[in-house]
Amino acid sequence: MTDPKELLLQVLRDKDAGRARSKQAQVGPSELGGCRRKVWYRLNDQPETNDNELKLSAIMGTAIHAEIEKAISIADPKGEKYWVETSVEYNGMKAHIDLFIPETGDVIDWKTVKVKNLSYFPTQQQRWQVQVYGYLLDKSGKGKPRTVNLVAIARDGDERDVKVHSEPYDPKLAEEALNWLSAIKESAEAPGPERDQSYCKFYCKYFDESGEMGCTGLKKELIKEGELRIDNPEVDTSALKYLQIDAKIKELSDEKESLRTALEGFTGQTNSGVSILWSTITGRSSVDADEVHKLLGFVPKKQGQESVRLSVKHNGGK
Repeated sequence: MTDPKELLLQVLRDKDAGRARSKQAQVGPSELGGCRRKVWYRLNDQPETNDNELKLSAIMGTAIHAEIEKAISIADPKGEKYWVETSVEYNGMKAHIDLFIPETGDVIDWKTVKVKNLSYFPTQQQRWQVQVYGYLLDKSGKGKPRTVNLVAIARDGDERDVKVHSEPYDPKLAEEALNWLSAIKESAEAPGPERDQSYCKFYCKYFDESGEMGCTGLKKELIKEGELRIDNPEVDTSALKYLQIDAKIKELSDEKESLRTALEGFTGQTNSGVSILWSTITGRSSVDADEVHKLLGFVPKKQGQESVRLSVKHNGGK
């Protein structure tokens, strides 16, 4: 019997592996501002070691890009008004710009995301990427960028969830990104791991749990609290906001529980039109493990899917 899931994933992965961008040996603009260790590996021809890298979201993103490209080609068959997938190269860096509009000087990059990630779109890495596109376009002499645009398209959303970020083209921001890359090129040794092992094992092609050839990611058991510094302003801001929201949730949960106590015994509708109704809910059924053991001599168990738990707490600043 054919396993539809395995068939689907295999054909999608095989097709993705044959794409020019999948075979690209050079570091591209989309990698600037990402994991330094991963970029160093790319620059030094490190063999890929992770056969379990999850790629479906990236493959879906490629498919959405392809459909947008087709739609724009129908609107402008001769490619006079809209330049789709424009190839640019300058000083050893190559790139393909999703869309450039010569008349207005707009550089546009499509980004596929999840609805829940829209609140922190765009990231510094994404802004660097689209600014470098403008820089390469300008320096290669192919066009004059005026505005760079990032367009987020939610894979799990609809038209209401399309979000646009626009900013003036700024060569200084692009040079900042390129200087970041230059510093890694000059490094004789690979930078240290930057992401937790639980993330890397699914999303990095160089992950290697043994550490013999690739990267292990950051192992929790080897990290002493407060010893590892994350030099990333965006992560710092997100962590502080997380703590603020977490504290607010606790405060509201405590207040909600207090109000629940105040409503005990009351049923009906208030003068404001608020309905209060208490219902008895049957308790959750569970297997009697002791009885099963008596009957079988053992208790069969099924291992659940692995999950990751996040801990964020304040230990003081620098």
